[in-house]
Amino acid sequence: MFKLALPVFPAGVENEKNIFATFRARADLRGASVSLAAADFYQIYVNGRFAAFGPARTALGYARVDVIDLSPLANGNDELVVAVLGHNCGSISLVKQPSFLCAEVTRGDEVILATGRDFTAHLPTCKLQRADRYSHQRHFMELWDLRQGNIVTESSPAVPVKVTENPPKFIARRAPYPLYENVLHTEASSAGRLEFNEEKPYRSGAYSFRTKIDWGEFPFDEVEYHPFEWIQRHDQIKKTDATALPVELGEGEYAIIDFSHIEAGFISLKGEVTEEADVVVAVSEDGARDNFFFTDMNCQPCIEYRLPIGRAETISFEPYTARYGIVAVRSGKLRLESFGIKTYVNDVRGIEIPNLGDPLLEKIYEASVRSYSHNAVDLYTDCPSRERAGWLCDSYFTGQTEYELFGTTYVEDAFLENFRIFENDGRFDEGMLPMCYPACHQGPDRQHAIPQWAMWYILEVEQYINRRGHREDRELFRKTVYGMVDWLKKHENSDGLLEKLPYWNFIEWGIANDWTDDVSYPTNFLYAGVLDAVDAIFGDPDCREKANRVRKATIEQSFNGEYFQDHAVRNENGKLTLCPEASEAGQYYALLFGNLDLESGRFDRLLGLVTDTFRPDRGGARPEIAPVDAFIGAYLRVETLLKLGKYELLLQDVKGFFGGMASDTGTLWEYRRRHGSRDHGFASFVIVGINRATEYLNK
Repeated sequence: MFKLALPVFPAGVENEKNIFATFRARADLRGASVSLAAADFYQIYVNGRFAAFGPARTALGYARVDVIDLSPLANGNDELVVAVLGHNCGSISLVKQPSFLCAEVTRGDEVILATGRDFTAHLPTCKLQRADRYSHQRHFMELWDLRQGNIVTESSPAVPVKVTENPPKFIARRAPYPLYENVLHTEASSAGRLEFNEEKPYRSGAYSFRTKIDWGEFPFDEVEYHPFEWIQRHDQIKKTDATALPVELGEGEYAIIDFSHIEAGFISLKGEVTEEADVVVAVSEDGARDNFFFTDMNCQPCIEYRLPIGRAETISFEPYTARYGIVAVRSGKLRLESFGIKTYVNDVRGIEIPNLGDPLLEKIYEASVRSYSHNAVDLYTDCPSRERAGWLCDSYFTGQTEYELFGTTYVEDAFLENFRIFENDGRFDEGMLPMCYPACHQGPDRQHAIPQWAMWYILEVEQYINRRGHREDRELFRKTVYGMVDWLKKHENSDGLLEKLPYWNFIEWGIANDWTDDVSYPTNFLYAGVLDAVDAIFGDPDCREKANRVRKATIEQSFNGEYFQDHAVRNENGKLTLCPEASEAGQYYALLFGNLDLESGRFDRLLGLVTDTFRPDRGGARPEIAPVDAFIGAYLRVETLLKLGKYELLLQDVKGFFGGMASDTGTLWEYRRRHGSRDHGFASFVIVGINRATEYLNK
């Protein structure tokens, strides 16, 4: 893919964490494009103007190549700057690898510029290396000292480069290029002053987990700025309501900006610094127009800038999400003129919101489209905020959304390819796939896999091949599909059911997830569906017959005459004993994968529970059957109601379950309550439910 370019990085630092480098060259860039790959992320600037961010992420040992047209920003005497940020730490949103850049500028067949030949490399001081983790799922917070220059004007000396040893294999991007669109706000919803409150509760670090091994952190006392803590420890004393920008902000003053719904992309700020300033910018997916606060999403979405006197125009290096933002001045003076987001999203401008005859349903549809747009850029992600991680199971739902919206699978092509080319280095059992990828699987922690998620992978592959037009690609998936089938077979008990699956077992976010030992009946219904999917892909009668045996045994053991119970455990005598617990989610697994004879009358009471009791407003009805949470129970319900042909009920439930989310943030959430991410990719599957239901009702 490259004629002359070599993968390089400043010598001696390519294995350090949170290293920032720039590569600079001058040429006539009219009619030119750049092909480039990098680890981990890059930004391109042409004549001081932002051009692109990337690359599309992929598996360890590989690098996707972007091709970016530079001519729209060129004038014939052009400066090209490629800034590269290498994290080199553990995360679940990237593989851990040495930093590098491989870039080649061409016009037609002519190579104009190439790394290893034409670019000078620099190690700027404008981005501080030592910073707190943004989240453990991602990497580091952004701390900038722009008093001596920025990405474009940085004047640090050139440094020698080293050609990357064992360079990655370069492969195509596959996913569409993102939409960069400026969303600028010129009004503050409120403004006021900050007052330090020593007694105010605060979190010193917002993390989902602490790893057993070092994933890459700097000691707290070695980090100069801790803006996440600083914001929390100040009370906000409102002085004004909505006011047009610009606003003058002095030491200890702030302005809050309300985007009205969640936006995803790079945070931007414009203004005039009249006295050298220390400015903290923070964003949140929830809050209020006159009260900024962080959600319990377990990340630290703050940026701190040291700004010199003069014009200030900043843009974050990495993408974030924001419903609300706050600009707070720790010291100095800032005349804030605008605050906004440069979007980093899948381009859905061609998607029209259908006339559904119901404003709330249309609002939910639009929120689903936005949730998809934010979470389908280079691969399918769970959320564009805390993680940006490529999770299996999530992708089963998001994959259906992409095909529903576009009739294409470009993002899914890339997502599934990442798992196909994943190479197990021994940290996983043979045949097991990671729960999300690309990711760093570092050390002995076995929680990087979820057996059920690898099973959902097979279900997604079956749909991708048989329903989304990739029948000719089925052999590409034989290794991963049968590798997982062979692994599952090792965990069958004497009844042919899966028992005591290792790793983290996951049914859904509700209490059902506490009932996975020893024999999980929802898992075994899923297993039957997986075996059917293998038969549908490859024509495997052995899997088809086994699916029937697994279903029969699961029904016999778990059905109590009205509903299915969730699990059975081995007693002290080694006998498998049915436990009383039952979940709403478990009923959906049975209905989706159990091939139940719904005409027999045997399951009429179960159907009554589904249609009459398991509603968004069920309250305390039938408390012995645990209600679902949003993920994945609500989406299993959508699929179940589609299968049962309960279309009017589906639309009613969609409004009851998702209406508040769509109204509050314009996106759909990870949980049914105000917890976690308010912008999750799998939630876009609601589009499929709405479309299918309305199609049938309008016939």
